[in-house]
Amino acid sequence: MSAAAKTSDGRPGSAAPYPGLRRSWWMLVLLFLAANLYSIDKAIVGVLAEPIRSSLQIGDVEMGLLLGFAYTALSVVLGLVLGNFADHHSRRRILAFSIILWSLATMASGLSPGFKSFFLFRALVGLGEAGLAPASLSVIADIFPPHQRGRALSGYFIGATLGTALSSIIPGWIVGSQLQLTLPFFGAVEPWRSAFLICGAAGPIVGLLLLTTREPTRQQALWAPGHQPPLRHKLGRLWLERRVIVPLYLAFTLYYVAFVGVTSWTTVFLMRTFRTDLPSFAGRMGLTALVAGIAGYVLGGLTCDSRIGRSAGGKILFLVLLPFVALPSVLVSLTPNINIALIALATLSMATPMFNVAMNATLQELLPNDMRGFSFALLGVVVALPAGAGGPLLFAVTTEHVLKDPARIGEAFAIVGVPALLLASACAFLARRVTLRSV
Repeated sequence: MSAAAKTSDGRPGSAAPYPGLRRSWWMLVLLFLAANLYSIDKAIVGVLAEPIRSSLQIGDVEMGLLLGFAYTALSVVLGLVLGNFADHHSRRRILAFSIILWSLATMASGLSPGFKSFFLFRALVGLGEAGLAPASLSVIADIFPPHQRGRALSGYFIGATLGTALSSIIPGWIVGSQLQLTLPFFGAVEPWRSAFLICGAAGPIVGLLLLTTREPTRQQALWAPGHQPPLRHKLGRLWLERRVIVPLYLAFTLYYVAFVGVTSWTTVFLMRTFRTDLPSFAGRMGLTALVAGIAGYVLGGLTCDSRIGRSAGGKILFLVLLPFVALPSVLVSLTPNINIALIALATLSMATPMFNVAMNATLQELLPNDMRGFSFALLGVVVALPAGAGGPLLFAVTTEHVLKDPARIGEAFAIVGVPALLLASACAFLARRVTLRSV
């Protein structure tokens, strides 16, 4: 392990000044677009779950596998590799490869003849998207100094929020208008398949444009440039911070069990509970998610960069409180109509962006530059099975085997979601208590 440059107070130093927005706007625009496309291609399966399930002739449990486990199957194994590469290799190339891979896989998913092929292509989508966050968040940390990162992260994540909204609006419009693309060898394809083809088409363009950007200079590195240490050294560094890192990772995982489960089954819940079709509410759902999400990221950036956020344990305090803000979303079965239900679900759309900003800003402060990609990827791996795969599946199993009534899926939201959110808050509280004791 090589010693990094030091500042006058003994902390790791920086070989070059932070370039800031004026010198990095093109990179940030492309990262914004990538986050947008990521959210569309990730959420589209949940939005179109009913037509997919009907077309492929599968049940809720198989649909739960496509919503969760299929997406995480390869990312669990190879996500750490991409994250580790992001710490020591060209992040713009990793981003370009990742975006092109998941976009082509999204388009291929739309042509899948059955469950097995859909599962395979969905796994490739998950693998490609596993490379986005580690590389993007590492780049942002090298462009902006710590006191500006909350707002910078907010700007990046707003792209993801816009994508989440568009993942409802665009497929809803395509299905509602019965748009059918005609392809060689395939002929006219069903509207839900057309949605996959259209939503995946922009990704390769953004991926190639990322190759026109310049790799940012790495700030505050722990190891010498060009030196890639064994993974056990990075795991050892995380182990030194285990009393904070472990409860933080647990808090994030538990929160995302509720988040992924609710968002994956939201469309199905609204259709079954209020006996309506997707086009009748897709626009309202997308607009609600967009407004709440943007508000959440703006508030998340401002609070993290505020005096409270910059204080010891300040950002972690927000991680303690935000699960309570999201509670109405898992109690949505108590709402009397679809408009009140959308408002209840919006609490999750607003709390999650703030949770993301606070969590990522905390990790960026705790860890050196060439640990960030790996730590973000490890977080993704830790979250992948219990939340990414387990969230949608837990909701499906609760509905199908515990409640034994597909119409009671809203009750499954509460049975799984309430304990997950409360435990997430408890874990964050533990991490904050350790942080304050170490000050």
